[in-house]
Amino acid sequence: MSATVADLPPLFLRSTADRLTLGLSHRQEAGEAARLAVREFLLPVGLAHHVLFQIELILEETLMNRAWHAFADDAEHQIELDVQVHEERIVMRFIDDGIAFDPTTAIARPLPTSLDDAQPGGLGLMLVRRFAESVSYQRDGQRNILTIGVARA
Repeated sequence: MSATVADLPPLFLRSTADRLTLGLSHRQEAGEAARLAVREFLLPVGLAHHVLFQIELILEETLMNRAWHAFADDAEHQIELDVQVHEERIVMRFIDDGIAFDPTTAIARPLPTSLDDAQPGGLGLMLVRRFAESVSYQRDGQRNILTIGVARA
């Protein structure tokens, strides 16, 4: 039996036909709830399977990086995720109060040249850059604002 949004950690949700806003915990468990909510929201849009896959991968990588690296304490933090449907693209905006990190200036780890050189992790930034049409970052006071656009075609 597959999970539904109702089975997962609580989040707040606002939705219109072209916009979904989620508030979720920064913890890893919230990533699946966000993925399912975004997928459910985008299914009626009629995106190609590869576009929906790209969006889900970007969402997972971004939220996992926030869960693992963005917060220096054990306190509960909230991530706001805003997903907007535009004529030519889907735009995701992630807002959090974590440590400042600009992924647009970060150097991606080089690809391994062999299986022996391969190590787990560290390739998420490369995948996000590959599948995103646009990535922008700004720091507003104590908040990170990461905006990622994915082409609908």
